[in-house]
Amino acid sequence: MNLKFRAKDYKSDDSFESAEYEYFGNETEGWEIKRNGDSYLHLGPGYIPLKTLSCGVCSTDLDRRFLPFPLPQIIGHEVLAEGLGENQGKQFVVEINDTYEARGDKSPDVFCKEGIPTHSPERRVLGIDRLPGGFGPYILAPVHAAISLEGVSPKAAVLMEPFAAALQAILASPPKRGDHVAVLGPRRLGSLILAALASYRKTNQADFRITAITRHDHLVTLSKAMGADEVIDLRNTEVDNLKNQFDIVYDTTSTGTGFVSALKMAKREVHLKTTNGQVMAGLAHLTELVVDELTILPYSDKNVLFHWEKENRNNQNIFVFGGVSNTIKEKLKTQFIVFDGDATDAENILSSDVFSNRLPRFDLVIVSNPEELSLAIRPNPNHENSLVRPRGAILVDPSGVDKWPDDASLVAKFFADKKEIHSSRCGDFHMAISLLRENPEIAHALETNLISHRFSSDQLEEAYATAKDPSSIKVVVDFK
Repeated sequence: MNLKFRAKDYKSDDSFESAEYEYFGNETEGWEIKRNGDSYLHLGPGYIPLKTLSCGVCSTDLDRRFLPFPLPQIIGHEVLAEGLGENQGKQFVVEINDTYEARGDKSPDVFCKEGIPTHSPERRVLGIDRLPGGFGPYILAPVHAAISLEGVSPKAAVLMEPFAAALQAILASPPKRGDHVAVLGPRRLGSLILAALASYRKTNQADFRITAITRHDHLVTLSKAMGADEVIDLRNTEVDNLKNQFDIVYDTTSTGTGFVSALKMAKREVHLKTTNGQVMAGLAHLTELVVDELTILPYSDKNVLFHWEKENRNNQNIFVFGGVSNTIKEKLKTQFIVFDGDATDAENILSSDVFSNRLPRFDLVIVSNPEELSLAIRPNPNHENSLVRPRGAILVDPSGVDKWPDDASLVAKFFADKKEIHSSRCGDFHMAISLLRENPEIAHALETNLISHRFSSDQLEEAYATAKDPSSIKVVVDFK
């Protein structure tokens, strides 16, 4: 098959330029992608061509120039598409991660074998990392990433990717019976988390209360429509009056001030869903924390056993930074294989024969201060690898938090009070579709309340500019 078209590439100066693309190949033999006549990307077998019907504008699209992936690129990853060839007439939503598993590769890497394929360093990401995205008229989707759309309307389906991501936050940090949870910043992602909470509660007959926290009139109305039991307007209520009021605070503000507010409000846990790439509350690399779906916990006998609820594994290998107390080190040695030293030592260990043919990450990392915490997440500016496994945990030695610098004093107290920071990224489309089928009123609320603007594909720049306006909720680009 040969597909030739023009599309608008996104550039590092936050502008768009027209480029000519050509896709030629097939699912069994692979594909070649040319851009303006030059070779752009080679894809092996396992991809099917789809025609874009609609694509939502995401906050990630608006901040795409700040991500460590090459530009220019056709961006856009919230895709509703139609099949070509033998799939003609079928509609699909598309999971964004291009992995061995998604392509149906018979020789998966160790990340797939460990059950975390979306964290494989070799993955490409639709509309974010190399793989051309949904703001072009055609995409090439990994065959198992194209999910047939049945039982959900196309209007709601274009929101499937962000809804699945929102649902992932609930699955990673599920409310307990009797909890009072809050969503801070219920705009695009926050509204979807409200909807995910409401549908999760109904499907599971769970007992918890949902509060939205905002400071905008239109978001007060929207939050109630998306499932909030009550809304707190921060123009009328001081953050300090909400200290320790909520068992879980899902922070979707992507701001330092929002994160600080969440730390103050949370009684047990902050779930960090999105960040701005900046140091927040004295902690660096929180964006990367979310990318790797890592958790930060105070050290305890219980927390050394941490793993995601759906994972069937036991922690074995632990790295302990030099600042951690000897008491903790010696205690850990009775139960685990323990390595210690600085970040360079840790990287050398992970690249040694000790981790040959194994996931090259520690199950847990123990730290004593913000600098070590930062290095546990990203030890080396030359690559994007953490010291700790994706969906693993970093544990904080509580004995030294009183010595943390002033800019991290709030976080130090947070951990001293035995509170936790969790994070999550992409979600399971199959589960998201199932939840919306079971809760048609939530699906209706999504399509009725969240899409504030629609533009045709030749109005991409206008759509992008509109999405930057705080008064917009979700902007969608439609293709004829």
